[in-house]
Amino acid sequence: MGVRVDLRAAAALSRQAAGDDALVIASVGPTGILLLLGDVTGEQLYDAFKVQVEALAAGGADAICIETMQDIEEAQIAVRAARENTALPVLCTFSFELTVKGEYRTMMGVGPAEAAQAVHAAGAAVVGTNCGNGMERMIPIVREIRAALPDVPILVHANAGLPRLVGGVDVFSDSPEDMARLAPAVVAAGATIVGGCCGTTPAHIAAIRRALGR
Repeated sequence: MGVRVDLRAAAALSRQAAGDDALVIASVGPTGILLLLGDVTGEQLYDAFKVQVEALAAGGADAICIETMQDIEEAQIAVRAARENTALPVLCTFSFELTVKGEYRTMMGVGPAEAAQAVHAAGAAVVGTNCGNGMERMIPIVREIRAALPDVPILVHANAGLPRLVGGVDVFSDSPEDMARLAPAVVAAGATIVGGCCGTTPAHIAAIRRALGR
């Protein structure tokens, strides 16, 4: 009961802060439990996501963003839970890492095209990528998704570059100007919605907005 109340309250506070001029897109992340290990069933995952999305919708969210996903099956379950238990649009993004072979893959070995196609088929209206990479590395990921899904909106939430540990604190490399400079190339690669993830600040978002001009 506490989870439902807290999530509903969080969405309601966001709705109040956003006012009438902005959308509230509620974030739902991965559980951290792997289906392939048998520690949880698909039905249990579905129920966990159902609790979250129902509470976020009740709090006034305008859409549900399933993000930072690694496992296609878990992402599909989350998308289905949002589609079947709310009337909200569903977005779904994965996090990819650059391999030694020069390919982008999730922790589970899934590429951008395969991941995006799977969750789009499950009902996600918007697909894409977030976290794990700065704006520069998002460009080839977006190109791969766009080639696989020519007509589907693509969301990119990039980190402010790649972090480095300085005095025990993660410091991100990209300034607002760095992210803004690269944002048009991300759009040219096929992105429809561009924002920020780890390390980004209001100054980063404002700079991206100015660079894109819309």
